[in-house]
Amino acid sequence: MQTQNFSNLTQISFQLRKYSRKDFVLYIHKKQLRTMLDSYFQHKADLADIECNFLCPDDCNAPGCWMDDVIIEVNLFDLIKLSPVLGTPVPVLFSQYCRLGLLNCEFNSRYKRLLIKLKKPCLFLMGRRCLVHDSKPLNCFLFPEYQQIKGLLPELSRNPIFYTFPCLKKPIVVSDKRNNALKVLRRMCLREEALSYYYLFGVSSFIVDSKPLKKKLKRNNPKNRVFSLQDYDRLLHEKLKSSGFFESIMEKISILDERTSKENLFEKLNDSRMMRRLLEEMTRPQVVHRLESEHIKCLKRNLMPPAIVFM
Repeated sequence: MQTQNFSNLTQISFQLRKYSRKDFVLYIHKKQLRTMLDSYFQHKADLADIECNFLCPDDCNAPGCWMDDVIIEVNLFDLIKLSPVLGTPVPVLFSQYCRLGLLNCEFNSRYKRLLIKLKKPCLFLMGRRCLVHDSKPLNCFLFPEYQQIKGLLPELSRNPIFYTFPCLKKPIVVSDKRNNALKVLRRMCLREEALSYYYLFGVSSFIVDSKPLKKKLKRNNPKNRVFSLQDYDRLLHEKLKSSGFFESIMEKISILDERTSKENLFEKLNDSRMMRRLLEEMTRPQVVHRLESEHIKCLKRNLMPPAIVFM
């Protein structure tokens, strides 16, 4: 009897040691991920500070922060970074400061890309001051210096939307080190966007066929011939809610306040093979989504050539 009890205790002790080792390894892995996530955000902040000499002109009234026509795309990593700064959960940040919307694909305005937009006027703006300047979304950091190094300022300055932007009136001086840092930040931004949309939508580039939406808008507004992106966005929201797609998106966002969910998402960002695939799919989408009355229909479409170019 004593021998049997000793054997049972030995077996239990072995199992405890086994699970303890497993839990310890998992603990170390999670701790490393937490450290890597914090280091990743710090690395982005350091890059954004490299020889940053650009200042908004004195006569700038921050038009990009309040104009509806100027779309500021944000991703889940922007919200994850902002969450501890504002002491606000990620789902609340998304609901209060962001919305889902559409952006015209460059090659054909019939096709539009589903993305996360900052609400306008931006709720982070107080007067001419950004309340989250040091932690603002990556696309905010990039403008207008990235457009300068890509040679886009002359084109933007001729666009009526940007007539009131004093920062586009003359060239912006960007040092070589700053140039390289901005390019790295842009690549990081693309990776974050691809993974964010894959997590939320199931694809890294959710392309919508706007033809059925336009027909619906014409039926509802027979006197109108031209519709803005805001008109499409309002109808899009109705369609996403009626199909249940919006609810599934919010469920995914709701768990991003959990540290484990953030770390799991970040772990995928470090998966080189996965990210190469998502970036390829983002720049060369093969599926178009048609928003029917109560469901979303997926259609295979070869949208190449020409390439969809994301600025």
